Amino acid sequence: LGALPDPPEGEKPNQPYPILIKLAIYGSPNKQLTLQEIYAALEDRFQWFKVRRNEKAWKNSIRHNLSLNKVFKHVPRAITEPGKGSYWQLDCSGGEGYKRPRKR
Repeated sequence: LGALPDPPEGEKPNQPYPILIKLAIYGSPNKQLTLQEIYAALEDRFQWFKVRRNEKAWKNSIRHNLSLNKVFKHVPRAITEPGKGSYWQLDCSGGEGYKRPRKR
């Protein structure tokens, strides 16, 4: 996230959510983050997210993108590990940008 240019003051970053999420996860020490850690990474890096910390719309979009895109893999937390929530990792084995098939 640090390599991205700063958006004009008060404006949302130009990059789509999947790119922002990928960069947040890739930039983490263990290459995995919980949902709350993804929110925090975006809030720490971009003022737009920080001032909208209590708004649900952008957080809903993050969750939607995590569940929609195959590249994001949901990994349960170890039973012995304290804390709440599972981890999200990057899984590029299915190819970049492929969406999960919809269940109907």
